[in-house]
Amino acid sequence: MSAPPPLDPARAGEDKGKATTAAISTVAAISTLFAVARLWIRVRIMRKFQFDDFMIVISVICSWMSVGFSTTAVHYGSGRHIQTLTQEQIQGAILFTLIGFVPGILSFVLPKLAVVTLLSRLLNPSRTHLIWLWFMCVFCLLTMMGSVGMVFGQCQPSRSQWDFSVPARFCWDKWISVDYTRGACAFSAFVDFYLSIYPGVVLYKIQLPTKKKIALSAALGIGSISTVVAVYKITVLDSLANDNCDLTIWTIVEGSVITIAACIPLLQPLLERIRNRPWPTKGTGQSSSQTPGSHQGYADIELSDDKSRIRKIRRRFEMDSVLATRNNDEEAGVAPMPAGSQDRILEEDETRLVVPDAGSQNDDNNVSPKTDKRIYRTDEVRISYARGEESGAGAHRHQDSWA
Repeated sequence: MSAPPPLDPARAGEDKGKATTAAISTVAAISTLFAVARLWIRVRIMRKFQFDDFMIVISVICSWMSVGFSTTAVHYGSGRHIQTLTQEQIQGAILFTLIGFVPGILSFVLPKLAVVTLLSRLLNPSRTHLIWLWFMCVFCLLTMMGSVGMVFGQCQPSRSQWDFSVPARFCWDKWISVDYTRGACAFSAFVDFYLSIYPGVVLYKIQLPTKKKIALSAALGIGSISTVVAVYKITVLDSLANDNCDLTIWTIVEGSVITIAACIPLLQPLLERIRNRPWPTKGTGQSSSQTPGSHQGYADIELSDDKSRIRKIRRRFEMDSVLATRNNDEEAGVAPMPAGSQDRILEEDETRLVVPDAGSQNDDNNVSPKTDKRIYRTDEVRISYARGEESGAGAHRHQDSWA
């Protein structure tokens, strides 16, 4: 290791270590709160724990591992001028900084897998598009882990980078690793940007009120903030070649922002409780669509053009909701509501994202109310038939009622 240049005595007391520790601990704590809220909703309300939830948990663990290694590096002297450190302090700072990059990179790559899983479940992309989404994320993971290999492998043996008693047989130019990492981070920023605008493009084609489109696009596309962080982080990649803590900070910040972005779309039930809209308990006689279990079905309705698949999911969800309401009423000893009552109309009928075609409505109208106990809301529609056997009076039907 070559001797560092002389240091101005006036700058000998400068120390960025404490500020670094405070910054990374704060952002990691905030992302942890969002992750805990997400898991509480998924486990306690939706009663689900899927692959994307597992990725969020691993990401949070990696964030705190990176915080721990970075804090240890600060303890050895990271953030201070190298001229003020002993050889042992320099070795410890380099070692734990390098180790901290591994979980730090995983902390902002793994949430991308969680986002793709969520978008695949909600937006129901085509098979080709789904392959493309997963290819981007897996390729991003491989390229970022390749940057770790570049950093650790730039000198042989690798130990010579932090153990000055071990001579290096060869070392390539450190800017090779910097340039490779810059390219990998640029692709990571592209993936963040793509995943943030994809929901908006799909929602634009769906028949929804403009305000609802904007709200859903914002909730599902909040990951665009991580794109800004990733782009800025590219500008501080020179830290790999210099004595600087900025890269450590922005690596953890990027991971925390993506984790938060992956959690926000699933926090609606928690927001309802905060806004003093508690979910009814058994026997209240209110819609079962507002019970905790019904959010599971609501969250799993895909925004897709495949209407036949949407109708199957919706009919199954409606039947489950009605059966759950009946069971709750029977257990609580509450008499069934009259057929014309509006108190038990499913809330989801007002928030459906895809309008069923006329054929599906005719099939439901052919079912006798005496044999079908379900409650339907029928909007004002006009259906025309071009059949020879239909009479002129039967050529038009008008519906504007609650059945």
